[in-house]
Order: sequence, then C-alpha cells, then structure tokens
Amino acid sequence: MKEARPMRRKDRLVSEERTREIIKNAEYGTLMTADGEGQPYGIAVSHVLEGDKIYFHCALEGRKLENIRINPKVCMSCVSNAYVDQEAYTHRYESAVAEGKAVIVVDREEKLHALRLICGKFAPGSIKDTDAYILPKMDKTGVVRMDIETLSGKVNQR
Repeated sequence: MKEARPMRRKDRLVSEERTREIIKNAEYGTLMTADGEGQPYGIAVSHVLEGDKIYFHCALEGRKLENIRINPKVCMSCVSNAYVDQEAYTHRYESAVAEGKAVIVVDREEKLHALRLICGKFAPGSIKDTDAYILPKMDKTGVVRMDIETLSGKVNQR
C-alpha cells in the first residue's frame, strides 16, 4: 500500500487499524469518481471492507460505472459518529478516506462472495436466507471492488 498524502491536522490522525474500523463500521461510504474530462461525481454506496478491498453493489449501468470504465481511479469517504458540539462550536466525527482503483467484478464466485459479505454486514440476522435472496438477483446486480492503495483516518472526538 502506498503512503497517503500527509495530513494537515496530525493531532487528529489515527492509525491504519482505526481507519479500517471506521470504514468497516460506517453505514455507507461516498464514492467519488471522475469521467474522462475530469468531471467529478460522488454517490453514496453500501460497502463492506475485506482486507485491502472494499466491495459495494450497484445497478448494472449508470454514471458511476461509466466513469469507472473510463477512469478507474476512485476515492471513498466514510464518516461515522458525527454530531455538532454546540458548546465547542465544532463538529465531532470519525472519518476515513480510501483511495484506489475500482474494478467491475465479473467473476461469478467473487461477485457471490462480495454479495454475501454485504448481506452479512447489513442483514446479519438473515444470514441463513442470504443465498436464497442473492442467487435469483445476481444477473441483475452489479458489484464493484475497490483495490485500496492508500488509507487515512482522522477523529475529532472529546
């Protein structure tokens, strides 16, 4: 993994391990892509972290996938435990940024694995029914894998 760009607020910098926890526990991430002309596009995605990969599901077409096909360099931002601390005139938060390359998953086994992981994160109580839910929808569902190249995290909590 490449080293992330140095953070300005070093007092808020957290370890790679803590950064991974933030990504893992975030309800969603905001994926940023850019088209061939550099026009940025950001969209919320339901993601799951596994090792140095982030998976998310999506439709089989759309602006996000068009951009990834043209320019696979992407960035994902995750924020959790955010609230306004009125007494201190600030926001409290935990945030993480992952940069890397996006790959549209075409291998059926990897796609099934990713969808099982996503279901396990967002519907852990339904794990026994996961394949019955996933398998009929696999050909209508897209999966993207983000291969992480850099990670950085920061926290502003009391």
